[in-house]
Amino acid sequence: MNTVIEFFSEYKIISVIVHVLSVVVGMGAAFVSDILFNIYIKDKRIQPNEDRTLGTLSGIVWVSLIFIVLSGFALFLSDPIGYSQSHKFLVKMTIVGVIIVNGYLFWKVIHPALKKIDFIDTNMSHKYVKLRKVAFALGAVSLFSWLSAFVLGMLSNVSIYYSEAIIGYAAICFGAILASQVVEHRMTHGRVEIKDK
Repeated sequence: MNTVIEFFSEYKIISVIVHVLSVVVGMGAAFVSDILFNIYIKDKRIQPNEDRTLGTLSGIVWVSLIFIVLSGFALFLSDPIGYSQSHKFLVKMTIVGVIIVNGYLFWKVIHPALKKIDFIDTNMSHKYVKLRKVAFALGAVSLFSWLSAFVLGMLSNVSIYYSEAIIGYAAICFGAILASQVVEHRMTHGRVEIKDK
C-alpha cells in the first residue's frame, strides 16, 4: 500500500494538472452546450445538424468526466488519509457524481424526446411539456454544478464543512431550477407540439 501511495504522490502534479484541465474543458463544453441549446430552440425545433453539435459537446463532457474521476482517484491514492478528511475534496467529488447522474438523465431520457418536439403553442397537458420543463431544470443543475466544481477546484486554502457546503450547493441548485422554469415559461409559454414523423 505504501508503494502505491508513494507512486501517486511522486506524480501528483500530473494528476492535479489533468484534474484541473478536465474540469475546465468539461465546464466549457457544458456551458457552450447550454448556450447553443437555447439558441437552437429559438426556431421552435432542434434541427439534425444542431442535434449532432450538441451530441459532440456531450461527448466532450463525458470524456472530461472520465478524466475527472480517474485523476480524482489518483489524487486520493496519493494521500488517502488526507483526502478522506478533506471536506472540499469530498464535496467536489459529490458534485461530480451529481453531474454524472444529471447528464445521464438528460442524454438518455430527455434528449431523445426533445428531438421530436416543436416549441409552439398547443395542448398544455401533453407529456412532452413536462419533459421540456425537466430538460430546463437539468440544464440549470448542470450549469451550476460545473461552476461549483470549478470554484472548489480553484480554491486552495479554504475551510469548509461537508454538510454545510452540500446544503448550500443544494440551495443554489434549487434556486437555479426555479429560475429555469421561469425562463422556460417565458420562452415557450409552457406549450409544445410533437413533430410529424
